[in-house]
Amino acid sequence: MTLSVGDTVAGRFEVREQVGTGGFSIVWRAHDREYDRDVALKCPDLATHDTEEVHRRFEREVETLGRFAGGITPSGVVRFLDEDIRSDPRYIALEYLPGDELSGILGTGSLGTAVRRRIVIDLSETLDFLHRNGVVYLDLKPENVVLRQRSRRPVLIDFNTAVDTRDDVETLFEPDHYKPPELIPETGDPASAGPHSDVYSWGKFAFYLLTGAKVPTEHVPDRGVDPINFGASCSRELAEVIRTATIPDVGERYEDGPALRDAVAEATRRGPRALLSHLDSNVKCSITDGHTMGRLVGDAQVPWVVLPDPQQHVSPEHVRFEHSHAGWIVEDNSINGTYVGEHDDWTWVLSEEGARQHPDVDPDDAPPTATVVPGTAMVAPVHPDYGIELRLTVPEPG
Repeated sequence: MTLSVGDTVAGRFEVREQVGTGGFSIVWRAHDREYDRDVALKCPDLATHDTEEVHRRFEREVETLGRFAGGITPSGVVRFLDEDIRSDPRYIALEYLPGDELSGILGTGSLGTAVRRRIVIDLSETLDFLHRNGVVYLDLKPENVVLRQRSRRPVLIDFNTAVDTRDDVETLFEPDHYKPPELIPETGDPASAGPHSDVYSWGKFAFYLLTGAKVPTEHVPDRGVDPINFGASCSRELAEVIRTATIPDVGERYEDGPALRDAVAEATRRGPRALLSHLDSNVKCSITDGHTMGRLVGDAQVPWVVLPDPQQHVSPEHVRFEHSHAGWIVEDNSINGTYVGEHDDWTWVLSEEGARQHPDVDPDDAPPTATVVPGTAMVAPVHPDYGIELRLTVPEPG
């Protein structure tokens, strides 16, 4: 079935306009009648590619993103909403991102140095999430990153080449300045590829963002590329992380996203991290001081940790996490509150605005707006019976 504007897919998605094409798919903006929201509807492009290969790529993307469907994700990963890759037309429904593709604006001068450094940090945290949850992305490059309109924070899209960390990598790529030696035909050894391959791509991406220079993979020196030598405005500590990430020898780089994220955090003084685990899906996401958690709502400020919330009682920035000498502070910013503790010992925290609006709260005896977690605790937005249960833990040093 060939789609046109006005068609309805799966009795639910009303096609509004074509917004992208390339690779193995055509992307439409469609309106989801069930949830009254716009989505990116990704459909196979069979006109210029082998049908079997296109279908295989779609299956891979569903397998990769589908593991996060009912769990938590960072805002740096496009949100998976629905799929049917056995229907006609086959489709994957994703969060609609009306922002700018990074490749289209890098040369315009519209991104300041601070924004570029912020993108570098965010992408390291996104790789931490993917590798921690068993996904190697393999294709990090500006064409696969979109900046959110309001926050200008980066989002990874297009997961059709991603693989499970337990699987062998079989694909070689055309050189694009970001691929590591093990993934290009001239020097390729895909059997040696893995999370450290994403680390290299992050390093080359960061190098380009901060210098505007591109060094072909075959010209990268044995000790990696140092952005300060090319005029980058960044700390010596961050430059050293980028240099280490771009070492051609896979054994000399950071081994994966968590190791990279920790190195970047130390270089940029991001402070300690904690770990949020979604109990139903076992998906884990690192947080650091100042990160927020909530649901995606149109143009509202996007939280770092995005929650599954089909009933829509979670606020866009439901909780804010802050680190203190006493432990992690869980601060409620919502209308419905958050429960923190254990199943037999909950503390209800509620924002001042929530207390004003709650019919059962006495303004003179309102619950606290925040509580301190010295070690580990459950965090349940809205109510423990609402269906979103998370565990906050502090990883052991090292």
